[in-house]
Amino acid sequence: MAGALLEVNGLSRYFTVGKRKTLKAVDGVSMRIYRGETLGLVGESGCGKSTLGRTVIGLYEPTAGTVRFDGMPVSPKRGSSLALRMQMIFQDPYTSLNPRMKISDILAEGIDNHRLVRSKAERSKRIAELLESVGLSEEHANRYPHEFSGGQRQRICIARALSVRPDFIIADEPISSLDVSIQAQVINLMRDLQDEMGLTYLFIAHDMSVVRCISNRIGVMYLGSLVELAESEALFAKPTHPYTQALLSAIPIPDPSEERGRHRIMLSGAVRSPIDMPPGCRFASRCQARTKLCDEREPELRELAPGHFCACHQSNCI
Repeated sequence: MAGALLEVNGLSRYFTVGKRKTLKAVDGVSMRIYRGETLGLVGESGCGKSTLGRTVIGLYEPTAGTVRFDGMPVSPKRGSSLALRMQMIFQDPYTSLNPRMKISDILAEGIDNHRLVRSKAERSKRIAELLESVGLSEEHANRYPHEFSGGQRQRICIARALSVRPDFIIADEPISSLDVSIQAQVINLMRDLQDEMGLTYLFIAHDMSVVRCISNRIGVMYLGSLVELAESEALFAKPTHPYTQALLSAIPIPDPSEERGRHRIMLSGAVRSPIDMPPGCRFASRCQARTKLCDEREPELRELAPGHFCACHQSNCI
């Protein structure tokens, strides 16, 4: 992998709730994504994954921190200056496509806005190429979204993201609403496209097995913050944060005898509210290794081994 394509430093995104309360959806996240890699981002629902993705791509203005793409700052104020190089695949293929537009117009929207073709013939050719690249045919161009299955719609969403020839794509849980067999097809398609076009992905999901399949590195989020970041195989071989260990223990094993004999970590305690969060470690209320220090000071994300970072006060994470 070459140098960092995307650099996120101390990124926070807060929302005002009511008159005086603050919801910390993303709180002090720092990470790098390198050219040609896939960084998987996992965590339970509501942990801030999607908000992080939307802030990174410039759909939200950061409350604090910075995002730099290939050395250039990213923010909504920059408008379309980076739109050709950064694209997003949204979670629900049923609501992310305009039901009143034909597929040809959906795919050509970015092409037309940025004036990437010179004639209608060139436009039609580009649309046909996009459909072919995701396993569909040219004849699908004149149909409407309701005429396609969920898997086909997500392929169209991928084609739309590719229409302006981006370098970087944020995939926000792109397979969560699809059947398992269709999930595998979409994952394989994204991997093939990455190899062919040299794409870089931020792949957001809550299924650890899927993320392991596609990602070079994996970041684990909890209540708006990164608690662990490591190479994919290193994270599965030696998870260090208690939350990561609990997530991995919940992954089912196909062998029934091995599944019966394994130890599963059951988390107890209430999840802390991201609204006006109290001091200390945000995972402390559910952690079996909780100490007094955990209630007093929030742990920093520290490098335990080359490329393996963890945010925990316990000895195995320091």
